[in-house]
Amino acid sequence: MNEKQKYIRVGIIASLALAVGYLLGMGQNWYLHDHVSELETQVERLYEQAETADYQQHIAEVELGIEQAAGEQLQQQLAASQDEILALRRELSFYQKIMAPELAAEGVVIDEFELKSLAQEGHYQFRLAVLQTNRQRGYVKGTVSARLEGRGPDGEALSFDLYELAALDPAEKEFSMRYFKVQTGSFQLPTDFAPEQVRLVVELEEGSNKTLERLFLWSELVGGRNT
Repeated sequence: MNEKQKYIRVGIIASLALAVGYLLGMGQNWYLHDHVSELETQVERLYEQAETADYQQHIAEVELGIEQAAGEQLQQQLAASQDEILALRRELSFYQKIMAPELAAEGVVIDEFELKSLAQEGHYQFRLAVLQTNRQRGYVKGTVSARLEGRGPDGEALSFDLYELAALDPAEKEFSMRYFKVQTGSFQLPTDFAPEQVRLVVELEEGSNKTLERLFLWSELVGGRNT
């Protein structure tokens, strides 16, 4: 091989090397370009997710604010309703004093007695309330008793202490209230007993010796109506 052929061979090899290098460079460039495009797509997707998350957080904050405002409004409405109920009960107490003085004494009334049937037959839950209606309230002390009256298997009159049937502490009969006294309990009807009525008696202390009494017919209690 002469000198000229050597130069030609070297030139061909160099050209091939440059071509291969160019092709490799182009391939790397294409790869990097595709990789950059993929990264840009991921960045755009992350921006969209971030914007969506911010929007959802904003919506959640708005909804929370609405719920809090609604809760405050509901509390205000509830307080107003309670005041209205108390005012109506005061008015009722006023007329009770005129029409039935025995139902109120020293601004105290037997407000209600409710009865609810439980799932098990013959089992009931009761709720009674004694209310003070005087505008200038001091503490009122006294005792409340509840007796379940009816007939036995032979038609004889029977009476049961409702607090004993409900296994309540006898101390629960005593009260010292400024606004109201509420008592609840659950009991089972005695065997072979036909209930007729519940008798509530409230005795006030502090030298007044005032006694309130109110009857609730069993038939009206279980029928959902209070007397």
